Amino acid sequence: MSRGSVIHEGRNRLAALALDVPGRAGLEAVLKQFRPRGLDRLKTLFLPSKALKAWRGARALLDRGIPTPRPLAYLERRRAGMITEGYFLAEKLPNVREVRELFIALEGGDLDRLLRSLADFLRTCHDRGVLHRDLSDGNVLAAEDGRGGYVFHLLDTNRVRVVKRVAGRRAASNLVRLGIPRESRRTFLSYYGAGRAPGRFFALWYGFRKSWYASWVRVKKALRLRALARKLGVQ
Repeated sequence: MSRGSVIHEGRNRLAALALDVPGRAGLEAVLKQFRPRGLDRLKTLFLPSKALKAWRGARALLDRGIPTPRPLAYLERRRAGMITEGYFLAEKLPNVREVRELFIALEGGDLDRLLRSLADFLRTCHDRGVLHRDLSDGNVLAAEDGRGGYVFHLLDTNRVRVVKRVAGRRAASNLVRLGIPRESRRTFLSYYGAGRAPGRFFALWYGFRKSWYASWVRVKKALRLRALARKLGVQ
């Protein structure tokens, strides 16, 4: 038997479950449901599903010593060879927060500790060839490690890719989705560079990509608001 409740409803659905499994009664887990539509569904005739990518991404992270919620299972439902639904099940982590919450809640030395730990973690990911293609605040969970730092876990593992090298422009571009407070960005880049000031080109490219990404987010929000207004008959 299992008990659960929906915790997020959107393009994908998330549900929190309590599973009764041998030796682990009441195991807490999170189930992510993928619902491909249109072209995304057609592509599943030839390409791995997001559920399978999530499983492979989680295993790749753990194989490289990068923390992520323990993957438990993935399932696919097909019709006419195409995947209509996919599911990825992972263990739920206790006592963690999204880093976006901490960026808002912390300041001064507490924020500095977070930024130093986060920079070290992301540098380790890049050094081990891990490229998360949606490295945003909501996809990084944090918990204090009891030694003055933090332990981080990556989510949305279907967006994880393993490459030979993550450095230079690729590394700088990979960091821009994180909502590092503006006044702390140079400090964060210094910590990412293991205490060295970021190279001029690295810092310039990061700033350029950060500005481009912020503009793209504003445009996307404006388009969503317009679509909502039309739907509600406001415009």
